[in-house]
Amino acid sequence: MKAAAGLTAVAIGVIVVGIIALAAISKNTQTAATIASSAGGVIATIVGAFFGVKIGSEQSKKAQDGLKEESAKAQVYAAYLPSAEANTVTTQAQEAAENAVST
Repeated sequence: MKAAAGLTAVAIGVIVVGIIALAAISKNTQTAATIASSAGGVIATIVGAFFGVKIGSEQSKKAQDGLKEESAKAQVYAAYLPSAEANTVTTQAQEAAENAVST
């Protein structure tokens, strides 16, 4: 849903810039090449920014999903831990987590 709304916004922006460029080109043919190349640059920037943000957010979601998966696995493993070893394993797990964050 969010991707469709973002793509719609990008499409509207591209259309508006295109209309402005076409209107300017029709008024003055001497600067048509400058206007067309500038409009192309703006369109490329808008589209590139949209897809860059989209790819970045997808990668962030994948990373979050991976963290949730590993957390769920760790909780299941902890459920089967003998209570006599719980303190030792908890300490080791905390140290491993701190080392993973600091590197």
